[in-house]
Parts: sequence; structure tokens; C-alpha cells
Amino acid sequence: MWWRGRCGSTYPRRWSRRRRGAHARLVRPLRPAEWAPDEWDELVAGGEGAPWAMIVENGEVVSICHTARNTPGGAEAGTWTSPAHRGRGHAAATTAAWASLLPGVRLYYSTSADNRSSQRVAERLGLRLIGHLWKLTP
Repeated sequence: MWWRGRCGSTYPRRWSRRRRGAHARLVRPLRPAEWAPDEWDELVAGGEGAPWAMIVENGEVVSICHTARNTPGGAEAGTWTSPAHRGRGHAAATTAAWASLLPGVRLYYSTSADNRSSQRVAERLGLRLIGHLWKLTP
């Protein structure tokens, strides 16, 4: 399922733009176990997956939204929330903060048809459904 729309953000833009390097140094040692070390290092260094927005509580990454794909046609959000913190609006908050880092870029949010939690994130952000991707497997 593909979603498109504008995400509002309650985070000040200066949070991630002016202090990007400082934030990267703070979150580098907080890598969630689900992320491979090389992928995490690349992400927080501003490489593949950047820009990103995170929620960190008590020294733990609670939720992250990163740039899963970035092309001249637009950017796609990739979200992850710690299992212990799901269902509390963190994915929507990080996605909204991520969207504020990409002004003027067409933004997309995709999810599988059976991922109802991710669909609720899109709905909470006011995104509209623009299509379905069908995959036929043997």
C-alpha cells in the first residue's frame, strides 16, 4: 500500500538541522539490536538513510524514521519502533519530524497490506492511499 500526503511536525526544525553532528554522536552508541552495526553507522553519519529523525528515551532508541529511498521523484519513509514502545504514536511523531527535514520533496509512505499498525500511522498523519502493489508468488 502506498500513501502520500503532507506530514505536520511539532518538532522545531533546528533540532535536526543545526545540531545534526551532535545528535549523531549522541545516538551512535544507542544502536538497537535489530540494526546491523555497519547500517547504523552509515545512517547516523548522514549516509544512506539520511536524513533521519529519532525519539530517544532513557538512553534507548524508541523510534526512528529514515529515508528508505531518495530519488528525483521523491523520498520514501522507513519507520521502526521498538516493540516495547509500539502503539503510542512514536512512529507518527518521527515520520512527521522526518518530513519536516525534506521541504519541497514529494514524500511517500508504504506498507504491506497486512501491516495494520503501519497503516494506522499513515492514517494518523492524514496521508491518502494512492495505490496498491500486487506481488504474485508461486
